Amino acid sequence: MKCAVSRARMRGLSLVEVMVSLVIGMVVVGAVLVSYLSSGKSSRQQSAYADMHENAQMAMTLLSRDLLLAGYAQVSGIQTVGVPPVSTFTRTYSGRAVFGCDKGFVAPSTTGTVACVTTAGKPAIEVVYEADEINTVPSGSPTGPSDCKGTKITPAAGTLSGVDYFITYNRFYLATGASGRSELYCASAMGGAEPLVENVDDMKIWYGEAASAATSRQIVRYVMAADVTDWQLIVSVRVCLLMRSSEPVLDMELYPDPLQPPKYLDCDSTEQTITDRFLRRAYFTTTTLRNKMAF
Repeated sequence: MKCAVSRARMRGLSLVEVMVSLVIGMVVVGAVLVSYLSSGKSSRQQSAYADMHENAQMAMTLLSRDLLLAGYAQVSGIQTVGVPPVSTFTRTYSGRAVFGCDKGFVAPSTTGTVACVTTAGKPAIEVVYEADEINTVPSGSPTGPSDCKGTKITPAAGTLSGVDYFITYNRFYLATGASGRSELYCASAMGGAEPLVENVDDMKIWYGEAASAATSRQIVRYVMAADVTDWQLIVSVRVCLLMRSSEPVLDMELYPDPLQPPKYLDCDSTEQTITDRFLRRAYFTTTTLRNKMAF
């Protein structure tokens, strides 16, 4: 004899129970989705910061390397000057190690002396030193010293003990590249220019000046290029690069209050408002011109 199944045990879910289950499920899925989206936005921002750090490190390394060589030249002889007589070394190059313009160079690729822009523009710096196949990348055939673009440079006027020597004039500045982004460029007295690092939004340069040649190891002030009294007294250079993310990764919806928009600090440590969703961060480095420090 079969047992009759209770009708109460055969009863299904009521409409209210189904609705409650659906609501709970939607809340859980919504929470997971929000967490996933937030994680994705955070990941994109962290990736953007990592790219900015990498680009900044590359640009700073290129600039610092050249600045460490600024003013380098071989000893070409010994001269005796003054009363009482003092013997000093003479070098293949004794001109200024660095030169800068607060608003850029008129023609960075000129083969002669660069001139400064007088209207609006961004800073530029020229670094000068004797190049050889050890402190530069050998280039050409037969090989010879190269400039910051990797172009083989021609010998300077005159020789040292019958051997040619080479002086390079590397000029660093900002310009808009083919991608439409601001990039760090390098040009030289050999002509031509090449982009080095992209997404460099701004640059600022301060020059550490000594009081006199006799106290060249004592920096008395940092000034802009226009305020330098004697380029031969510059023994240190401080550079700020304002880097920008390659993509607009900032979620402006996270800042609904117009009185509290996202901001960043520029090279003058001044707070600036972000309006284009691009992340920005300022990076600083200071390099001593070791070839200009008297010992």
